Amino acid sequence: MTTWWKIFNAFIVFFLVSVSVNSQVRKMKTKGVGELEPANEANATALIPKYILPLDNKEDSVTLAEIMFNPEIRLINPDTFKLETSRLSGDSALLRRDSTRIIDVHPQDVVSKNVLKIETKNKKAFIEFYGSIRVNGAEDFNGLQSKNEFNPYFIPVGGANSNVRRFYMSASQTRIGVKGTNKTDYGPVNFTIEGDFNGNNSIGFRIRHAYGQFNNVLAGQTWSVFGDPFSIPWTVDVDGPNSSVNTRTVQIRYSKLINENFRWMLAVEAPDIDFSSDSVSIYQGAPDFDGRIKYMMEKGHLQAAMIFRSLGARNNVDQPTSAMGIGGLLSGKYDIEKNLSLLFQVVAGRGISRYIMSLKGTGSDLALNPGTGVYEPLPVYGGFISLEYGWRKNIYSFLTPGFIAVNNFDFQPDNAFSLSAYFSVNAFWDVTSGFRAGAEYSFGSRVNKDKEFGTANRISFILYYSF
Repeated sequence: MTTWWKIFNAFIVFFLVSVSVNSQVRKMKTKGVGELEPANEANATALIPKYILPLDNKEDSVTLAEIMFNPEIRLINPDTFKLETSRLSGDSALLRRDSTRIIDVHPQDVVSKNVLKIETKNKKAFIEFYGSIRVNGAEDFNGLQSKNEFNPYFIPVGGANSNVRRFYMSASQTRIGVKGTNKTDYGPVNFTIEGDFNGNNSIGFRIRHAYGQFNNVLAGQTWSVFGDPFSIPWTVDVDGPNSSVNTRTVQIRYSKLINENFRWMLAVEAPDIDFSSDSVSIYQGAPDFDGRIKYMMEKGHLQAAMIFRSLGARNNVDQPTSAMGIGGLLSGKYDIEKNLSLLFQVVAGRGISRYIMSLKGTGSDLALNPGTGVYEPLPVYGGFISLEYGWRKNIYSFLTPGFIAVNNFDFQPDNAFSLSAYFSVNAFWDVTSGFRAGAEYSFGSRVNKDKEFGTANRISFILYYSF
């Protein structure tokens, strides 16, 4: 029995035991929340985090959109989708995290608060329909003549197409989704299905999210555990910063809140290898294993994540080869002051290009060493920082520089990708509930192994109509 298979079996046993134990505990914990009388500091301390919300909302929970669009509320845990409401007095309520529904949320995935909701008569099950029509366009001043996304990896080098301008518009980022909950005696069973029209097939429709969740276990396709969507700045460009770790995968994962400040997560994920060749085949003998721990504080969060991958391929003489991929990610967000925040990510590893936005789909996980006939994982590293500034409660700007680099092997060709830099500055305006507009300037450069380089820049815009 291989080491990978032993690790997988151990994870499955841990997963089944955790579901059984948490199901029984959850049954006792979800039997309502009583009133606290009188409301005093001791009671409030027992229900940390201390965030007060006026009781004009008759529901017993609030949506993520209501939290993010209300400047009086600070979300201490950006991964929590649903919050419990506990009454403290006649005119205020204290919100507590509900660990039965912990998911990753990308800030730009926020939809209108006024969604279409269908609920059963006993109020134990409901579904919600939501979506957003997204119209985006750009004027390219040079470079990137074949890509709608601003990915510096595809910038032509050596002056090719350097002065060719191009304008385009598209509505392919339009999204539609449905989510729902079935409340049971052992805790809620949740599901989400979401897609857009930005796929590569002839129809264009693709699945973005499709997962179910029961207690602390999630199965399906959503943001990889090796990532941190909430540390990524808003961008008009769908790719975002070139070094951002921001990939959706098929996975089975387990999440756990340790206390009010710490949580951890483990997962097994679909082991797709980002590698392209007409003469060889690739195979996966084990899933990707990753995990992370997050520290949540009043002014933001700090997260560390790691991933382990088994990379297998048959070389040009049909001999199997394999290598270990490993990577680390440090990320976070910190509110410097009321209207100013810092976001960042730093990533490094080998054989992890599939998880990095600028390198995803470029076949950069492995490189063939012609001397040994072995495919070797490419070492990569990079990062970005971003400053978020709130001009007003509904107008935001992000200034983001970043880079991604590959430590090229001696046997790679001279025109192999070596380094790309990225810079963007933008502004978003939430005109009203359900309508957002954004504009952005982007600049990028690509450098090859032989030091030949090229640059590109564009101005782009986007309009969101959410429902």
